Amino acid sequence: MDDTNQRGFSLLNSSNENSHFEQSVRLLAESLGEGLLVVQAGKIIFHNDLLLQILGWNQGDVTGKMLKELLPVDPIHEDYFRARDRREDGTLEEKIAELRIRLPDGRRVYLKNRATRVVWDGVPATLHLLEDISMRKATERQLLEQKEVNSILADVVRRILASPMSLEEIAGAVLASAMRLTQSQAGILMVNGEGGRRILQKQCSRHCRECAIPGILDKIEASPYLMGQRRPGRIDGAFYLNEDLPVTGTCSDVSIVKNILCVPSESDGPLSALIILADTPKPFGPWDLDSMEKVAEVLSLALRRLHTLDDLRRAKDSAEKQAEARSLFLANVSHEIRSPLNGVLMMASLLEDTNLDEEQQELLGVVKFSARTIDRLIRDLTDLTQIRTGKITIYREAFNLEELCRNILETNRPEAQRKDLSLELVVDPGSVDCVGDRERIGQVVANLVTNAVKYTEKGGMKLETVAKGSSLVITVTDTGVGIPEDQVDAVFGLYHQGLVNGKRRGEGAGIGLAVVKELTEVMGGRVELHSSEGKGSRFLVTLPSIVVRKAVEPPVQGDLPHRARILVAEDEGVNRLYIRTILERHQWIIDEAVDGVEAVQLASRRRYDLVLMDISMPRMDGMEATQKIKEIHPYVPVVAITAHGYEDDRKEILKAGFNDIVLKPIDEGLLQKVLGRYLGTSELSS
Repeated sequence: MDDTNQRGFSLLNSSNENSHFEQSVRLLAESLGEGLLVVQAGKIIFHNDLLLQILGWNQGDVTGKMLKELLPVDPIHEDYFRARDRREDGTLEEKIAELRIRLPDGRRVYLKNRATRVVWDGVPATLHLLEDISMRKATERQLLEQKEVNSILADVVRRILASPMSLEEIAGAVLASAMRLTQSQAGILMVNGEGGRRILQKQCSRHCRECAIPGILDKIEASPYLMGQRRPGRIDGAFYLNEDLPVTGTCSDVSIVKNILCVPSESDGPLSALIILADTPKPFGPWDLDSMEKVAEVLSLALRRLHTLDDLRRAKDSAEKQAEARSLFLANVSHEIRSPLNGVLMMASLLEDTNLDEEQQELLGVVKFSARTIDRLIRDLTDLTQIRTGKITIYREAFNLEELCRNILETNRPEAQRKDLSLELVVDPGSVDCVGDRERIGQVVANLVTNAVKYTEKGGMKLETVAKGSSLVITVTDTGVGIPEDQVDAVFGLYHQGLVNGKRRGEGAGIGLAVVKELTEVMGGRVELHSSEGKGSRFLVTLPSIVVRKAVEPPVQGDLPHRARILVAEDEGVNRLYIRTILERHQWIIDEAVDGVEAVQLASRRRYDLVLMDISMPRMDGMEATQKIKEIHPYVPVVAITAHGYEDDRKEILKAGFNDIVLKPIDEGLLQKVLGRYLGTSELSS
């Protein structure tokens, strides 16, 4: 009610008790923007013309008629009219209510009714001011419906985006939301793909032998009349149709579908969809179609996302397969290269124990240095692959750090002597005995020492180890060419090769320092570099996870049986020669097999105290041979001899029944340590 109407209503109230009241009502009736009605004993005794427009009444049908005859209200408002009767009795002064009225033409409107007790011709009466609020109510209803639509759509989007869902799960969630919004009794969601059109989800209150909706769609498309009765939406192909549609032969409980709504959902991928709803309590309208088009857009988003995820999944699977293929290729190639390389190293070790003059010893040192450089390069490549694929495993074992560092310096001594460089080792007594991954720590130190020797032309290199609490700090300092300040951060990058005065500092693959950094970080440590061009470099490796122990029990020595019988299964003659030479120094009895078949045959004829078994052999590999030997002699220790050091390989080897693993190239000291572990306490067979 606006200000003018409010003032008029107040004036009527103020003049209620005087003789001019009826005259005031008649004068103000036509100036009010609301319908005015005076009722006395339930009978209409006065109204204005605007009331007739609001209620759709004719002039002659109003005055003198009973209000209930002309103004039937919904049952929920009956209490209001009972209150009206009390109002005329003077027991209720004023009442404001919102009523839903059924008009003579069947329409329903909402009225705001403000009523008060008055005296008309000396008799109590009720004065009503009626305002048509149907538009406001419709707007409020639309806002509530839109709020519900937005809430349901938000819930569907949240469910779809919260976790990966299959196409069937997405279709089920979308269809359930669509049926909830429209109160449909039946609904299907169909997809069009490479296999043609098919129903993906169906929800229906009936038990159908076959869904009737696809057949109804075909009937609509085949009928010019029905096609003309459709009400299209903004999406191409969307429509609703409020017609009785006959059902034949597909549903046992229904013969007529009252109405139908269809909305397509397109996507950029190979799939498109149709949302089809039917049988609602009230006819479909533009509001339903608009809501379903929004649902279809959500479905399109989900289909595009699903297609994108499928593409990403396929790309991921392809990348993993390629990475696995590269890893397998690298493993196989490295094995093929390292097998003859191991032969070179092992024969060089045996040759070193012979009577050589000084020049021959020097030449042999160069051979061993070059071979170990190749071996380290192959190991760096395989370790990088393990790190990048998450397959690397860090082991913990007791080892002597000083011995490890001396072996690394001795390996680099021939090259240092050729350049007339000094090699210095300073080991803090507290860092001599450690627990950690001996092989990985040795690889880090070896790469740093070899780099220092490679890029130093005069002066020398110093290797230091210091224990700081439970941490180990390894420092490698050289007097070489140094690293320019702008390249300090880049030297740990893969394939980086530093430049000095615009030229490469030296030969190499550019992966050594990358391996140092990544291995150190895998072990929980960090590496730092301090360098100045022309003044040398200083690398500091801190390994906080290394537990430095004051003492480590030395391995058992001199307790090995003198006449133990050992079976060596190895297809490479060079490897057999190297192993046999080492074992014969202890006067052990050695039997040799060139493949797994021969190893099983020998084991079936006699019992061995220990078996050294190569993994890769013709006819029968070491895995199968070991399993067969374990069936014959369950307690005989079998040690794998292999160049495969991946964690997956280790697990598979140990799972096959092997007791231990010795990696190629075989280190004589490590081999003897493993032999002592099993033969030092074993009882010889009779």
